[in-house]
Amino acid sequence: MGLGTELPLLLALGFVVFGPKRMQTMLKHVARAKAELYKASRGIKSQLAEEINATLQHGRNDDETSSRARHREDGL
Repeated sequence: MGLGTELPLLLALGFVVFGPKRMQTMLKHVARAKAELYKASRGIKSQLAEEINATLQHGRNDDETSSRARHREDGL
């Protein structure tokens, strides 16, 4: 069974077990949680993209710069 056939079955079972009012409240909470998760993932994606773009514009990142400085100090 794929998710397409399981979801309606789970919803019907939820209505039977919890009742329509409680199920409606639960679905609202699930929808809000999904929206918050989507919003957070968009924020993470945009922040990651900004950092990648900044790294590409500068040609190297701070870790490489500090690593090269340590090697020069050590005489390597």
